[in-house]
Amino acid sequence: MFIAMMVEGRWLFAMMVVPGLVGCAASAALSSLQSQPPHGVASANGRAGTNAARSHDTGDEAATVFARIDCPAWESLGLPSPEREPLPWRHIVRVWLGEPGLDVPLGMADSGVFRLDLARQGPHALVAGTTGSGKSVLLQTWCLALACRNPPHRLNFVFLDFKGGSAFNRLAQLPHVVGNVCDLDLAHATRALEALERELKRRERLVADHHASAIGQVPDEPARLVVVVDEFHALHGQLPDYVDRLVRVASLGRSLGMHLVACTQNPLGQISADMKANIAVNLCLRVRDPLQSQELLASPAAAFIRPSTPGAAYCCDGDALTPFRCAAAGDLDAVIADVRRAARFSGLRAAPSLFSAPLPAIVDGARLHGMIVKYDGHSPGPGTTADTAADTVPFGLRDDGVTLDVASLPLTHGNIAIIGPHGRGRTTLLDLIADGLRERHGYQLRRSRTTSHGTNVVTVHRRGNGVASSPDVTPPIKPASSRPTSSTASPGQPHTPPCVPPRLIWLADDADALFDPLGTDPEAPRFHDALANPGVTVIFAVRDARHVRVPEHGTTRIVFPSGDRSADLMSGIPADVLARMGPDAPRTPGRAVLLDRGSAMPVQCAVFKSVSETP
Repeated sequence: MFIAMMVEGRWLFAMMVVPGLVGCAASAALSSLQSQPPHGVASANGRAGTNAARSHDTGDEAATVFARIDCPAWESLGLPSPEREPLPWRHIVRVWLGEPGLDVPLGMADSGVFRLDLARQGPHALVAGTTGSGKSVLLQTWCLALACRNPPHRLNFVFLDFKGGSAFNRLAQLPHVVGNVCDLDLAHATRALEALERELKRRERLVADHHASAIGQVPDEPARLVVVVDEFHALHGQLPDYVDRLVRVASLGRSLGMHLVACTQNPLGQISADMKANIAVNLCLRVRDPLQSQELLASPAAAFIRPSTPGAAYCCDGDALTPFRCAAAGDLDAVIADVRRAARFSGLRAAPSLFSAPLPAIVDGARLHGMIVKYDGHSPGPGTTADTAADTVPFGLRDDGVTLDVASLPLTHGNIAIIGPHGRGRTTLLDLIADGLRERHGYQLRRSRTTSHGTNVVTVHRRGNGVASSPDVTPPIKPASSRPTSSTASPGQPHTPPCVPPRLIWLADDADALFDPLGTDPEAPRFHDALANPGVTVIFAVRDARHVRVPEHGTTRIVFPSGDRSADLMSGIPADVLARMGPDAPRTPGRAVLLDRGSAMPVQCAVFKSVSETP
């Protein structure tokens, strides 16, 4: 085309074609040079082996660097020798008495002991490494070093492993741990992420209330919280809607004393740009693809670490790229035992759990009465005192979406409705309540059950003014205003307190017929009088809520889900609570929803094995 233009005398158009011809020629020449292999070296597909040779050189260089680093057990880096201190827990106590910090030894580098300060270099870190690279050992060493450096009231851990691994199972025994998820239960993982969101908001309010700019300026500042997330890619794949909670921790954690350590096998595409912008420390162990190393280190160096050197890694904190070898604890269980012994010697109790496991399927009622600790989902541990006041009766465990606590029924705040189909645990719940009230003074208990032949009074118990049982005796229902309020002692005689009659608690099972406006049960008028009497508490069980009026008939309700969404919503269960309970709730005996004074919480009613009724 260029020659034709020259022949025809189109000089202007010919000059326009010349730059394109030059560019094409230059591009072809460069491609030819890059594709030409060195003398005597050829790739399998016939192309150049320049990259392979360069990789070989880089691999030899990495092997040489890590071969020069001799890494002993972590105890020799973080604890004194047995000759200097035969009891390591005493050294830990002395360290705890000093200033807390996150500057700890992790291993050895070319220049000596490799230390990492998460507060100064962080505040967050990203750890990457393929299977067998030593990622679990690095996490264990890091957390163990932080625990030996800081007491439980100055540093807490939350461990989240969404692949069911065992990296944190042994570390969970540390007194610093306030939460641990090491299973594939998505409900448990969801509770953990909700708890982190609550803790973040609590610290935000604390800083705002004190007009401070950081949590360190608050008097009695809370402990620093280190959240370690293993297999972050599994969280991103299974709970993508909850990743934003960790992004908020990464963006606000520096000023709120919260640190995030996210671990993954493949960093490509797993970490959002918002999270990367707040993560300053990148630790990369052996990876399979140079692009993965390039993503974290801006260098392909970690892809050339040999499998024969587990624990070898590179640290990039924005200032330098440092190769180091992570130190493994020689006896992990022994060091954990020393930390626990140091906490006991210092009088430091384990930190309360930040979240708990979901509601269990079975709760033993024998552990509810007189329970003085908070339930943590596995076994009772130190916590808040359960509400066992004289005007409440515990009946199970309640779930606020994050933690579990003892659920109690108020006996002086109005009537209580138990709504649910047969076989869901209504009668068992009434039996549990009756058993709990037998040992209470100042109450008069009346049991009744309505059948096709009418209402039968089972038994009457009086506490405080004697005990009587009779199926034919119906205690008189007096209005609350008839109770004496002042002493009638004559002048000159000592003052005696007024005699307060016991409060009547009426437990009515299968009370649907008593609510029927067309029913003919002779007990119905007395039952409705008791419902309207503020001095009487009626706890009644019905199949459905069609005749139950709120708040006239009861201010507190326990609703057992039936599996019919429309019926459950009409019974008062909020849609979000019903969705959170899941499809297994109608098939779990004793699983219900407690509706009390504007709140709705899932509960698991207890089973009391020693219930016995005497007609």
